[in-house]
Amino acid sequence: MNPKYVYQVLIVSVLSSLLFPFSALAQGNCEAVTLEQFFECYGGRSAFSTHSVNALTTYIQAEDAISAGQYGQAKSLLDSLFKKYPVGDNIWWQVWNAPNGANVGSPHGYYGLRMMQDIIAYGLNPNPNVVVKKVNMNVVVVGCSKGIQPTTKAELQNGTGTLVTHALNPKVKENDYRIVKQSMQLFTRYVKAITNGALDLHIGFIELDTFCLPVNVSTTKPYVASGDYGLVLNTLTKAARDTTDWFLITYPSHVPEQPVFDDESFITGGMGADGKGGPVFIADDKWVVRKPAHLGKGNYTDIERRLYLPQWLQHEFFHHLYRIYPELKLEVNGHDWFDRKFWASDFIGQFETDYYSETLHKRLQRDCVPLARKLITRVGDAKPEYKALDMSELLGAYSLDNVQNTWHEATIIEENGKYYWKNKANVRWQVTPNFAEGKLATGADCPYKGQDFFIELYQSTEGDNYPAAVSLKFGGESYKKRFGLMRGTIPIEISMGTYKRVPNTKPEHEGTIGKSGGKMFWNNGGTTSWMLLPNSTEEYLLNTNPVPTPNERFQLVNVASLCGVYTLGFKYLDYYYWKPKRLSGDESPRVVKNISDVELQQGFGTHSISLREVFEDINGDSLLLFVTSSDTIVAKARIENQTLQLTERGEGTTTLYVMSLDKNGGLAVDEVDIRVKKSTSSINEQSSTPSLTVSPTPTNGIVTVSGYSQSSRLKITSVAGYEEAIPRTGDESVTVNLRHLPAGVYFVICTDMLTGIVRSEKILYMP
Repeated sequence: MNPKYVYQVLIVSVLSSLLFPFSALAQGNCEAVTLEQFFECYGGRSAFSTHSVNALTTYIQAEDAISAGQYGQAKSLLDSLFKKYPVGDNIWWQVWNAPNGANVGSPHGYYGLRMMQDIIAYGLNPNPNVVVKKVNMNVVVVGCSKGIQPTTKAELQNGTGTLVTHALNPKVKENDYRIVKQSMQLFTRYVKAITNGALDLHIGFIELDTFCLPVNVSTTKPYVASGDYGLVLNTLTKAARDTTDWFLITYPSHVPEQPVFDDESFITGGMGADGKGGPVFIADDKWVVRKPAHLGKGNYTDIERRLYLPQWLQHEFFHHLYRIYPELKLEVNGHDWFDRKFWASDFIGQFETDYYSETLHKRLQRDCVPLARKLITRVGDAKPEYKALDMSELLGAYSLDNVQNTWHEATIIEENGKYYWKNKANVRWQVTPNFAEGKLATGADCPYKGQDFFIELYQSTEGDNYPAAVSLKFGGESYKKRFGLMRGTIPIEISMGTYKRVPNTKPEHEGTIGKSGGKMFWNNGGTTSWMLLPNSTEEYLLNTNPVPTPNERFQLVNVASLCGVYTLGFKYLDYYYWKPKRLSGDESPRVVKNISDVELQQGFGTHSISLREVFEDINGDSLLLFVTSSDTIVAKARIENQTLQLTERGEGTTTLYVMSLDKNGGLAVDEVDIRVKKSTSSINEQSSTPSLTVSPTPTNGIVTVSGYSQSSRLKITSVAGYEEAIPRTGDESVTVNLRHLPAGVYFVICTDMLTGIVRSEKILYMP
């Protein structure tokens, strides 16, 4: 952020016009609507090369075919042209400058033709399952501009001249903004195509007829004739700013039009950003009416608008795309693509629009954050996830990815119940949480008047939002929160969601991890809610309630994919709880060869079972294997190198649940019974073991258990599946309170962990 300006100003040169100026002989103004009229206006077809005529003819015919929905015909036209004049070939340098003051793009029609390739490809193969979102783009039409304008070269260099007031060129508004809409028609289709149909660009108009924008002309090259577009945005209502994703600001031109300036170029716009980070296209009114002196002569014909202005729009749009994907480093110092050595080794072509196409298909569309998600910036509809946040979570350090000065690093602090943004330049201003609108509001002490901090939530590749603030967007830039996120970049809130235990035999085996007021919790099917304390480093959630299992972990099962980390489930009290799979269309693993039941004698030590042929995945995905037991007293089970390993624990029968998951969360389960029989020696040992006693039975709720050894583990179970460990309070006896349980038949199970001997006594509980 630069403390001098309200908005981050990013004014860029109009395409490569400064690098490739040309002189032209004007043929006079004309109103060519057809291609034949255009050629006639500019000296006839013979004034243009065969290549140029072919390119322009193909362009107009292909765009007309696209407008009629005839994508196959449009493709044939482009294929024929590019077969003769290949994409990225040096031959296109031969059609750089148009004759007699015409402007048809450089190379002729090439930018739009390449954009049409994407439009046609999507038109022939549209996405039938796409969720289409509307992008609101408002063209802000400023009615007046005012400033000092030079009339001579000397005045230009001295910054002097005449104070003039300009009114909007009436042609801009004629016929319901016909020429503006015409200029944007191909670009609108292009946005839909490159987002795989996910974005529909809707063009609206906001008229500021009474606002007069202060403008000036710079005194050194490159000459700039414009004003501060932040003043225009600040004139809009808050509702207009918040509900608009993209802006295009057009204002009365302040370019000196005297013939003495015909060999000079003046930058009148480019690409900027609003406070939400959305793109702001900037151009004076004459940009769609007449050709600037450095690009041609006279007014634009319909043909020239169709040929050239999509080129300008694409240029500015990609400035914005490269800015919102800084990690891809596709534009570092500005216009880097003009240096062919800057291009990645896998890029082909040589012209600016070739670079756009290569970065689009080989970088941007393959990035984990889809274009459609990055290009909607309106804040009119607050996400419900904001309401789960608490200001305490937002305290701490923030910074830009590319720190250039002490204003780019800051900390949110709390003092006397108020919150402040304090940067390393020791400048601070108050911020007030407004979670209903997903932002931290600023006040009069903010050096950037009218700008708030917009909270950016974590979002999965599938577009699911989580109530975790990962950055604050301010002045169009993202200040990332610097704190101990799980695995460096992922918040522990990805564990939120519904879960089911394996095995699932009662309501308590299902539940939801949620968040409210900055706190995470577990709600199970038994209508019980426990608060959970996150531990991002070790990736678990700790039950902090005194009941039913204090200080027990929900140990998360997290997996990394190409585009992030996902929680598949968690382990709690030796059982696994799993989320539903994320993508329903992705087939789950399946059991193809059941594991046979196993009968073992006490003293078996260890026993191994190969799992290599048990599961398969039809998509060939790598699988994760887990195992849990209905009774870990009988045998301990674990999986290593696709092998199930059983370790002797005691006599009895248990069911193992062997689970296979893919990274989408698709689950397959195979059940296998394990029986461990008594050996002869164990019978002799049991005869010398004191008997387990429980008294009284039946009982009204309080019993005493005795007759166990120091190496024993006690638990109480029921035929309905209830199970609870009995903590020992002495070496000889323990008192057990059953009054929190319903009436029924229960068993006290005593397992000697040294000998493996298991004893049980029945209790009839009749409150």
